[in-house]
Amino acid sequence: MAIIIRKLSRPGCRPCAAISHYLAEIAPQIAEEGATVTEHDVMVERGLLEKYEITGVPVLVFERSGVEVARLTGLVSPEEILDTLIYAKEVR
Repeated sequence: MAIIIRKLSRPGCRPCAAISHYLAEIAPQIAEEGATVTEHDVMVERGLLEKYEITGVPVLVFERSGVEVARLTGLVSPEEILDTLIYAKEVR
């Protein structure tokens, strides 16, 4: 099952920029796990705020078959992102 990691952020958000940097850093491991990262600007895609019940960014939503299986909010480490990816692949 492929995992989609939705990165929800907005321009000018420093923690969002840091998360982007971390995702780039661990891109090989993300690809190795068969996951894809999609980036969403919540200022452009405002409907996502309501859909995912977001009150602040950055947020990483891990989806499998279109269903949210995990979420990380705020500034998290590359290790936490990878750990959550592994969890998202295994959780029932």
